[in-house]
Amino acid sequence: MDITVMLLTLAGIAALGVMSPGPDFIAVTHAAVSSSKKQAGAVAAGVVLGNGIWAAAALFGVGTLFILFPTLFIAFKVIGGSYLIFMGYRMLRQAKTPMSSTTAKSAPGLLASFVKGFSATIANPKAAIFYASALTAVAPLDASYGLLSLMVLVVLCVATVWFACVVLFLSTPKASAFYKNIKVYLESVFGSLIMFFGINQILSR
Repeated sequence: MDITVMLLTLAGIAALGVMSPGPDFIAVTHAAVSSSKKQAGAVAAGVVLGNGIWAAAALFGVGTLFILFPTLFIAFKVIGGSYLIFMGYRMLRQAKTPMSSTTAKSAPGLLASFVKGFSATIANPKAAIFYASALTAVAPLDASYGLLSLMVLVVLCVATVWFACVVLFLSTPKASAFYKNIKVYLESVFGSLIMFFGINQILSR
């Protein structure tokens, strides 16, 4: 397969992965409508790095390691799922807090926002299985480390473009005003969804 065609195919597969709804998407969406554009960008940056790490792990063999050693994968998904449940529970608890009280508190720094996005992505080891099955099917058997690194770069670029669009679209004054009006409902939905992802991750095979 021609390298250009292979990279374009890879970009399409990566787009399907990063655009599918999940805890990382919810984390970026919530940050975009509830905090500043810089904080939302930091969350998105953490999510992008997490996707890049899982893609690199899959291409360099960690996804196969999970398949060969199911106990290791189970440990990762239980720990990650538990974190997602905790993350969703905190969001549910804060849902009824008025917007004015929330903003009065010290807003999380950029590093904390980055860690939030990164943790939401790394907590989902299923991403490694997705990338292992999807990306390795595209990668040539004799792919060099340089080509594999280029493939990881493509995933990073796709994730960056997508989540940058999410942040820019949802961090507008209209989106923030909409969020303020339905905060209790929106955060209840977001928190419930993240808890659902965590529970489903722990219980799924």
